[in-house]
Amino acid sequence: MPGISARTSEHLAARMRGALGPATRGVLPAGTRGALGALLAASAAACGGGHVPLPGLPASTVGDTTGLVARGEYIVRNVAVCGHCHAADPRRDADGPLSGGMEFRDWRLGTIRAANLTPDAATGLGEWSDAEVVRAIRNGERRDGAVLAPVMPYEALHAMSDRDALAVARYLRTLSPATHRVKSDHNLMFRIGELFFLGPLKGTTATAPARGATPAYGAYLALHVALCSDCHTPHTGLRSRPDEDRLFAGTDDPPKGFPANPSNLTPDSATGIGAWSEDDFLRTMRTGVNPKGDTLHPFMPWREYRRMTDDDLRAIYRYLRTVPPVRNAVPRRAPAAG
Repeated sequence: MPGISARTSEHLAARMRGALGPATRGVLPAGTRGALGALLAASAAACGGGHVPLPGLPASTVGDTTGLVARGEYIVRNVAVCGHCHAADPRRDADGPLSGGMEFRDWRLGTIRAANLTPDAATGLGEWSDAEVVRAIRNGERRDGAVLAPVMPYEALHAMSDRDALAVARYLRTLSPATHRVKSDHNLMFRIGELFFLGPLKGTTATAPARGATPAYGAYLALHVALCSDCHTPHTGLRSRPDEDRLFAGTDDPPKGFPANPSNLTPDSATGIGAWSEDDFLRTMRTGVNPKGDTLHPFMPWREYRRMTDDDLRAIYRYLRTVPPVRNAVPRRAPAAG
């Protein structure tokens, strides 16, 4: 994560392979073990990895806690749509129990399974404190100190406000516990990543712009809560980082497993939504049909987004009007039969 590029991480991994040889077996000589240990320790320190303190969640940033659970439900079910990954049956019922299990396979990570977010004490979040849940959401650090695989978009969620992150934690506590043990199978590449460039993000507090139908609040929602940018911005490189020069430009080369091509949401008049009015945008989000008469792909969680308030949707639209237009025609993929 911070400070080490994909090229550098590849170089360090190559040095590690060179030190061990192509097929090293058994116990390394003491001198080699010491040198390798020193290299790994220095590399981990340089990467900024390590433990992140629990957030304090002070009243000065959290504010009045009245209505916090309702706010958390709104975020989890309608804005972040956590059930799109964490529901027991995400494809058929994103509003269902958040007992996890959905698989993500990636050669850089292994097989990652969405966690059980219910308050089950043995297999879910039942033993976690509010602060530990908030740290996992925003920093990517588990209760046991392990780093979460970056399938969990904690880099984007890092700027979720103290109040909203605490609201999510409080809402998750109200769910019915579901006993479902979920375990990810990390591969060697992930283990190397933990040593060299994967680690929890620093920082223990964040605030949000005042709520309202403003571009500033729309940016907060689109970038850090609803995560529109996570799908609609092209990603590049070994670490699949968002291409900041093509923010919201859509792509015809989405991650493996995406059944649709995320569309261009920039205000380009020819290939984006530059010709859409604000009412067009709201109507599309409410009905799932765009101004051309095309039905949105069901992978796009518009059925959940349509429950967002008018002000929140207007805020997102007004923010999208401020991003640089990018001419990028994204071909539409029809939903698979069945």
